[in-house]
Amino acid sequence: MMSLHNLLDANQQFALNGRGTTNHCPMALHALAEMGADEVRLNDFFAYWQRDKALPASPGSGLADEGQDPEARFSQLRADFSSKVAREGWQPLFTQIVAQGISPASGAFHPMIRLACAIENGHQGEQAAALAAWHCKPLHLPQGLGAPCPELPALLARLHEALGGWHSDQRWITARLRQLAESPAFVQALPRDLTGVLTEGKCGPGDPLRILAELALALYWQTRDFTVLHLVTGTRAATIISAQLGEPLRGEFIRLLWQGVAAAYVTVGAPSLNGPHWPAPGDIHWQQVVALAINSNDDHCIKLVHACWRERAVSRHYLAVAAREVGLLGNG
Repeated sequence: MMSLHNLLDANQQFALNGRGTTNHCPMALHALAEMGADEVRLNDFFAYWQRDKALPASPGSGLADEGQDPEARFSQLRADFSSKVAREGWQPLFTQIVAQGISPASGAFHPMIRLACAIENGHQGEQAAALAAWHCKPLHLPQGLGAPCPELPALLARLHEALGGWHSDQRWITARLRQLAESPAFVQALPRDLTGVLTEGKCGPGDPLRILAELALALYWQTRDFTVLHLVTGTRAATIISAQLGEPLRGEFIRLLWQGVAAAYVTVGAPSLNGPHWPAPGDIHWQQVVALAINSNDDHCIKLVHACWRERAVSRHYLAVAAREVGLLGNG
């Protein structure tokens, strides 16, 4: 029977992507362990992933060339980064990502989420893998040309007015983001800056990460859109990473984040943000929700419930979202 860290070590045999998905295994294992899953359940989930979802890692080529196959590049970068993280920690490589303007939305926000999980559980191999994934197929979003915007809700309102109903025939989240990045209309609508928001303090209601989290949660309740689910889990991941950063790195990271969130919002049609009708959870309790998530093999359900459970002290609305995800609550 293997522990969480042993299973994360074993996960190194898997490719960056799986069958029809990315490799969610390390993130789901972390979420399960934090919610209280025992080693039997962790090993059962790993066995399920290995059997039904995983693909074998590609051997590295010895040179992480940008033109090579993404899986081979990932394997080589992961090997290279492992030694660097062991010597210096994850922050220097992360600083390079921000300096290069690589969006947190790269890989549909998964590398950022994977890094946050690895920071929480302290697994250096997973920190290296997350950073390698982030570098592997980087997404660069354009600098906006629109007038500065005073606040995040106003940003989404502007994008709704300019690009509401935007649609793509691309199947994958990242492909839709890349298509949007080439849209002149998006560049014109996206503000040059949100400096008024980013000068707020790190904690409390004025914190841009707190505001982003509230907007993502409300939008997910309204739409139950798969892309927006990643905004809920992604904003929590960004909060974990941001807490480890000093200025000006933190401000630069948040700038890249809100641009990524703005782009993701447009790819789901930039819907009007209606004030959500939050239902009363009634007799539903966190213990019920967490138990159902632990017994699920749905990696996105596991990760979403975990994110909501970890933020449960911030807002009671997290319970409603998590309860709906496991089937205990309707839309209200």
